[in-house]
Amino acid sequence: MKCQYNYTLQHDHSKKLPKSTQSPLILSVNEIARAVNGRIIQLGPPGTICTDTRTLQPNQWFFAVTGDKFDGHDFITTDLINKGCVGVIGNRVCSNWDSGFVQIEGNNTVDSLMLMACYVRDNVFSSKSVVGVTGSVGKTTTKTMIALALDSGGGGVVYSSHGNWNNRIGVALSLIGAPRDAEVLVLEMGMSKKGEILELARIARPTVSVVLNVGPAHLENFESLEEIALAKSEIFRDAKPGDVCVLNGDDPLVSSLPVPHGVMKVLFGRKMGCDVRLVVAESVDAGLGVRVILEKDEETVEFVIPSPGLHLALNSCAAAAAVATLFGISLSQIGNSFSKFTPVKMRFELEVTTNGIKIINDVYNASPLSTISAINSLKSIHCNGERVAILGDMLELGPTEMESHEDVLRHCIDSDIKLVCLAGRRFYNAARCINSDKIRIVYGYDAGNLALKVVNMLNCNDVVLVKGSRGMKMEIVVDAIKAMK
Repeated sequence: MKCQYNYTLQHDHSKKLPKSTQSPLILSVNEIARAVNGRIIQLGPPGTICTDTRTLQPNQWFFAVTGDKFDGHDFITTDLINKGCVGVIGNRVCSNWDSGFVQIEGNNTVDSLMLMACYVRDNVFSSKSVVGVTGSVGKTTTKTMIALALDSGGGGVVYSSHGNWNNRIGVALSLIGAPRDAEVLVLEMGMSKKGEILELARIARPTVSVVLNVGPAHLENFESLEEIALAKSEIFRDAKPGDVCVLNGDDPLVSSLPVPHGVMKVLFGRKMGCDVRLVVAESVDAGLGVRVILEKDEETVEFVIPSPGLHLALNSCAAAAAVATLFGISLSQIGNSFSKFTPVKMRFELEVTTNGIKIINDVYNASPLSTISAINSLKSIHCNGERVAILGDMLELGPTEMESHEDVLRHCIDSDIKLVCLAGRRFYNAARCINSDKIRIVYGYDAGNLALKVVNMLNCNDVVLVKGSRGMKMEIVVDAIKAMK
């Protein structure tokens, strides 16, 4: 049965978004103390919150976050006062500290940061819409496209979380750092273990929950893709009547997830019956753009995303359109906004060096699904030289590690990628099992070692994909290629 959008929600998603002034969220010392269940030791003026002394601005409170490998209290000195710090939130301050101080009991100040985020959600944004985005791949790009589409409605600037702030600290800081007059917040939620999404969702309380896909990521902590799907569904476990779940209708692990009673289920995808349907997705402009046709009810829109990557059409574009239409944004407005899309840094970002080498900079992270999609896009880009895949290990794959790396290399062969450069022991071990004269493999034990070899093998007019898990730091290879004379 096809879902319609003429419903009445507890949160009126279709209302006109007022123009935001982007005013920062300023908290008084009393609000801070209530938020963290702390004790005011020394009064201080109202201010915004910062957790990094390197970026601290005047009139900010420094929240001393502690972790396994760091302790924010170590950076509390009177120099912070000289930088304009108006107070500290934490267990202790340095001697001669004469600015504000709200003391937190207990050593785990991250938990106190979570409490502050909950306070902000409950007291500042209690009546606002929050869009939560999760999935195995595509979260950051989709979040960016959702914000772009919502902003096209002619009214509001919509707040979205920075970069990939998708863990406990990131989601908390996103809520705490949102402008007080934001009407819609778009937040990304990631996980590596069961229960992590649930904690983030209970902090952010999304009114619109988006699940993009389920793929073989973090399998070292899960026994199956079905377990990953259930973990992703934690994002809407506590959803209330009137909330909405936006799900990938083409991924059976996602589309079959049960939603709570009274929560609307909206599907996006290629299949007939999806509420927002991807009718056409094809590479154009020599592979540097993607032509898209979307359909909702009887309305269609055609546009070109000025970026390579067919995966943009489904995981990001269709999902973002499904969310934006909930807020009353027309498909024509959505198409116009997506035609101005620019890739997120280090996520399928096209860069051209001075000597003509095209680099697809996709180094932020990697999974089998995203790597194969990237190779498909590399294959579609027009090339007067050679197509080169430069790949770093994919991490956290558990028992599927060897098979997944072998599958990627076989896909390189099937895609007629002649030169494949690999960094890391996982790809090295996989390459030893691949016997083929159709592919040339160059190996480096890490990104730095591989970069030294790669720069001597590339020529002008080559098209190069660089991708790997975050821990592999494949941006080292990108920087080396860009420095070539």
